[in-house]
Amino acid sequence: MHSFRRKLPLIASLALLLLLAGLPIAWVLAESIGLPYGIDLSAYGRILATATARSQLGNTALLGILSVAMAVLLGGGTAILCFRSDLPLASWLGMSAMLPLLFPPIIVAIAFDDLLKVKGLPAVALVLAASHAPFVVALAARGLRSVDGRLYEAVLLARGRLRAELFLLRQIVPDLLAGALLVFVFTIANHGVPEFFSVKMKTWYSYSEAIFLKWGTRGVGPSGLAIGGTMSPEQAASRSAADAVATSIPLLAITVLGLWLCLRARKKGTLVTLTSDFREVPRRRLGPWKWPALLFALALPCLGLFLPIWRMLRWTKGSMTHEHPAFSVIGESFHKLFVRASDDLQTTILVSILVALAVIAIGLPLAWNSARSRRPWIEALSLAPLAVPSILLGIGFIRVWNHPGQPVDIYDSRLLLVMAYATRFLPIAVLALANAVRRVPVEFGEAALLTGQGAIPRFVRCTLPTLLPSMVSAGILAYILSLRELDLAAVLLPGNDMLARRLSNIVHFNEEDFGGAIALALLVLSALPLLLRILLTGKAGRAVE
Repeated sequence: MHSFRRKLPLIASLALLLLLAGLPIAWVLAESIGLPYGIDLSAYGRILATATARSQLGNTALLGILSVAMAVLLGGGTAILCFRSDLPLASWLGMSAMLPLLFPPIIVAIAFDDLLKVKGLPAVALVLAASHAPFVVALAARGLRSVDGRLYEAVLLARGRLRAELFLLRQIVPDLLAGALLVFVFTIANHGVPEFFSVKMKTWYSYSEAIFLKWGTRGVGPSGLAIGGTMSPEQAASRSAADAVATSIPLLAITVLGLWLCLRARKKGTLVTLTSDFREVPRRRLGPWKWPALLFALALPCLGLFLPIWRMLRWTKGSMTHEHPAFSVIGESFHKLFVRASDDLQTTILVSILVALAVIAIGLPLAWNSARSRRPWIEALSLAPLAVPSILLGIGFIRVWNHPGQPVDIYDSRLLLVMAYATRFLPIAVLALANAVRRVPVEFGEAALLTGQGAIPRFVRCTLPTLLPSMVSAGILAYILSLRELDLAAVLLPGNDMLARRLSNIVHFNEEDFGGAIALALLVLSALPLLLRILLTGKAGRAVE
């Protein structure tokens, strides 16, 4: 009985994970082969059957590779300069490099398009790299802080500067790789940014756009004829979803491969200790390279943060809709926000907060057991939802919960958004929390045994305080990602009440002043928990780690 109570949090988390992620994916995969109406594999026979589909998959793979290369260059280089050198304003520049995460990628795309009018694949890759490079910055900074400076100095004395720098780089390679794979996963699954540039008349298409188009034309068969006839409405809906699900399989396979590589990289332990004689790696003097390095470190904040803020301020004061823009228009723009989108504002805040709480509650038992026990399958299972394209995950939730006569109407409620968003971002919380658990020495738990208390009181009083900062960081990250999530919001019906979805609709209807107010509201909502943490801890550079 005592053993069962100790395992109860893990059992509950695994049950919720299977309900939230396992059930929707299993449901749509079963429907994609014709179940429960028989076996029909025709949808799989159409995977990559045309040159257009193969070209779209190639575009997506190239988009992901270019975005990763740019993100590692910008993010990894910025992290090394800000956390490893005597760069001026290093702490604030390091924090600024993580802040592009506050803006939905669609806003960065809008600002970039207004300024340069470039629509090629490299331009879209740069937009997505600037939006997701903060993952690389945060993970690389964590890796640099985890290396014991005494080891670096030993290599420096024994083998020279070059060998010491290569040693340091090898230590952070797993963190760089993990950040790069997060960039890759979010880039190839992104539908909103490529679709925005398609509206702006770009000449190429991504595979995620093809999946969304398949789902958008549900009710129409592969021949273009309406599905119906002798089928029941439920059977027709199941058949029409099969094409979208089957089409997403190549994207799912690519993402699974990336996450497998991520798990392989995480097997390498970090050189971190909590002993009192731990020393961080000494900062290197830049000398005459200080000012060129400063310009490089400014690139990511300018692309992903300052440019969108400047453009959205211009929108808010009516620069795109008024012949003579004035600051008085700003008040009118925010008045529209609070009058026309007050319900959306409340829904967005509530859903994002609930998602943050949910991923911490579900993720902590998973992270603890994946880091402490010899069960690698727990971490693999926890990361599985990250491999599922957001569009496919959204379709799964629709097919599971959109059934008339259910005791609780989840399909039309905010609860559906909380469940879907929590499923989407749970793996990131597990990654962050598992790393925090690995940093807590096992001796802490052994010392806590001397108190004579039960397992749960020992955990709450002795271990939880050391994990609390990472729990707060994981919750803040899930909250921010929920605020900016567009792809799930575009698929799920209640997603129409989210600000990110409202913004993506507005930009196509010449209401830039209203759209600018929404974008700035999202920025403020995202920044509030970070500012609060900075005020409480005084650690600006680590606010989002």
